[in-house]
Amino acid sequence: MKTKVILLIMVGFTLTVKAQYPVGDKWYQNPLGFKPVELHTNMGFIIPAVVVAGGLLLTAKDSALTNRLSVYTEGGITFGYKYPYTTVVQSNTGVNFMLRKWMSVGAEFSMTNPFDEYNNPLGFSIRPFARFYMINRPSWKFWFESGGGIVYFLDNFPQPTTQDSRLGTYWNGTTKYGLGVQIAISNTASIFFGARHLHVSNGNTKGAERNPSHDSNGLFAGINWNLDSGKNE
Repeated sequence: MKTKVILLIMVGFTLTVKAQYPVGDKWYQNPLGFKPVELHTNMGFIIPAVVVAGGLLLTAKDSALTNRLSVYTEGGITFGYKYPYTTVVQSNTGVNFMLRKWMSVGAEFSMTNPFDEYNNPLGFSIRPFARFYMINRPSWKFWFESGGGIVYFLDNFPQPTTQDSRLGTYWNGTTKYGLGVQIAISNTASIFFGARHLHVSNGNTKGAERNPSHDSNGLFAGINWNLDSGKNE
């Protein structure tokens, strides 16, 4: 019941701030992109970091918590909703550490390939993140994730198009946020899948004339391995 109430409040709040989205964006394209949240920007790193710090300071350590450290590998694909409608495929490998039963932090290394009529670079990124578990049971988990890092492309991304003459950069910031479901298949392994929003931008570090940012939505799936054989109760 508590989870349903929280979700209803989030949906209602999102609808009331529709006018605060970036120009041209629909609320369903970037659900948490409204001001002042803007999780597609560097706030996608800052807000989770503040929540994690607050959680550590204000809640007691759970000495009975097990399965604290895990590693995972996943693949994902997102589809751009702005011209030139870039598709991005990613292969991600990361580590996740449980701080509380409802909260974890981690970091991942990614190989990224955005492609369309004008772009096809290979990129490498590192991204710290936090996960917040609305449900955390031995058999399955339901979590929200947000984090941000940096990505280096082997060619400037994005390239100019017939609708935007701006040239992107080799170095960019990248943020991702989304929802995931994790299902145990053994004492040490679980599969997971979900949906996320991806943003790539250099934050105008080279000026607005060098920042034709990218936004996309899509799906991901992977497998997670616990580095001990216990289970959260």
